[in-house]
Amino acid sequence: MHPCDGVKLATVRRVRTIVFLLAFFAVSALAQPYGSSQRGEYEKESNGPHGECIDDWTRVADGLDYRAIQCLGDPRDLDVNVIRVDLQRYRLNVTSGSTSSARRVAQTMDADFVINANFFDASRRPLGALASSGDTIQDAKSNSWQSIFLVTRDGTPKIILPSQWRTYRSKTWMAAQAGPRLVVAGHTNRVHQSYAAARAGVCIAKDGSVLFFATPQDRKFDMYEIARIARRGPEDGGLGCHEAMLFDGGHSTQLFLEGDTKRVTVDGDPVPAFVYATRR
Repeated sequence: MHPCDGVKLATVRRVRTIVFLLAFFAVSALAQPYGSSQRGEYEKESNGPHGECIDDWTRVADGLDYRAIQCLGDPRDLDVNVIRVDLQRYRLNVTSGSTSSARRVAQTMDADFVINANFFDASRRPLGALASSGDTIQDAKSNSWQSIFLVTRDGTPKIILPSQWRTYRSKTWMAAQAGPRLVVAGHTNRVHQSYAAARAGVCIAKDGSVLFFATPQDRKFDMYEIARIARRGPEDGGLGCHEAMLFDGGHSTQLFLEGDTKRVTVDGDPVPAFVYATRR
């Protein structure tokens, strides 16, 4: 073998080794749990995880589960209430009209779970799309930054833009229009920064699970913070949403959850529109 050929062969082997190592480290990085490779960056955020984030669910009823996020600040404080609703066992719907509270709606509708929904005007009339039991109560309000949570007649949950309402209107079982999308196709949406406030909303996980969330009234997040929480994985104090949007927040934020093993409440001011869940 010519000496030059030996040099060429050694060079090829070194290149192959480097390529193999790069591929190995790339695969290893992908194998990390979602978000864990950026945990150091998350901890620099004002609402990043500051302790062990436990992804524990409590079975409240058959088809209704609860999780508390408590790792984004003082571990003694509750950051976010999370409720998972199995649409095979529970039916979601909307009620609107005179102002009420989540507790009262739960009693009136015999619901195990209730959360506030739409924005409303000075006369406390709900704004935007509303559909209940397959009937359209009012059509979507054209708005570039708002979004609509709906469940189709065949039981599929969706988060859409108001501009898409006409496509889904006739197929919709229930719908509520409110705040901005936080997560779109697994990526944090570009949201405008705003003041910190109590927050409530809905999330659709990649597997199609529906999660509702609400902070206590004394736990406040700005738009950037709540969007990051919605996207991050549970091991990093997030919801792991594939799609997510906000309902009305601030003093309107409220929920009621009661089942066989647990009761959770967040009390807010009376509002005119709610999403609620009843057993099938």
